[in-house]
Amino acid sequence: MRDPIDRSYISPKLASMRWTDDLDIRFIQVVELLGGERSATPKKILSHMGVRDLTISHVKSHLQMYRNKKEAESIKARRMIHEMKQRQSQLYLQIYERATQFIQNQQRLQLDNTEKITSSLASSNKSLYQSSRVGFNENRENDVVVAGGGVIGEEGLSLELTLGRKY
Repeated sequence: MRDPIDRSYISPKLASMRWTDDLDIRFIQVVELLGGERSATPKKILSHMGVRDLTISHVKSHLQMYRNKKEAESIKARRMIHEMKQRQSQLYLQIYERATQFIQNQQRLQLDNTEKITSSLASSNKSLYQSSRVGFNENRENDVVVAGGGVIGEEGLSLELTLGRKY
């Protein structure tokens, strides 16, 4: 049997470095110059920065933190975009539902109006028919009888129907 290997963390010999705002801005410019945080390497960044007392360990650590920050921002942005699309879809669905309800209400109103008009016309037609039949029977003695060629009688009938008087 083997003895378990002790792999405890060994702290670096160098003291940690405080990245100033100017140094961080320079770092970001170099990273962008090299094609972004995924393609920039610590060695290339270090050589382009040209800062005295800056080691590759400092750059590695800062690059890792920068990549993590960018990844977190990317995840947050994707989440926000997803939520916006979801809200937009819900909004479109609400608009569609409201438009559908509006159209259905309009169709219902139109159908109701058509039925009312139809029943009103049917009852008025019936009463007109009945009143014309009553008037026809009452005015039998006033009817014009056309005899012969019928030209004069037709004119009289036409005037009677137009003016409502017998001539």
